[in-house]
Amino acid sequence: MSRAEEVLKRVPRRCIEDIREYVEKIDRALDNLEKLEDKERMAWAFKALSNTTKLDIILLLSASEMPVCLISYILEKDQSLISHHLSDLKTAGLVKETVKGKFRVYKLQKDALLDLFNRIGSIVKG
Repeated sequence: MSRAEEVLKRVPRRCIEDIREYVEKIDRALDNLEKLEDKERMAWAFKALSNTTKLDIILLLSASEMPVCLISYILEKDQSLISHHLSDLKTAGLVKETVKGKFRVYKLQKDALLDLFNRIGSIVKG
């Protein structure tokens, strides 16, 4: 039994006619679900990209690694807020933290960001 047939078993009979045109696409949709190996990390990345302050941080870090305090001064935002956003970006795998002297310095993980967009692109292209 195909995966599509397994899904269709769960669909009430009264709905089968209404969704007939989509049935042939079920396997492709299921393939897309299985392609994403790390959905949790991608969800964090999307969360990180959905906030303008986080996007500003990414744009700053795309030019150079920076300590939290400098990011805070540039964006004119409280340092604790910037630290919170950087924590989310770190969880998403989009930035890396290092300690240099008394500063926590953050660097954009450009390969991780490119990988995210490439994975999305491959799903969209089919």
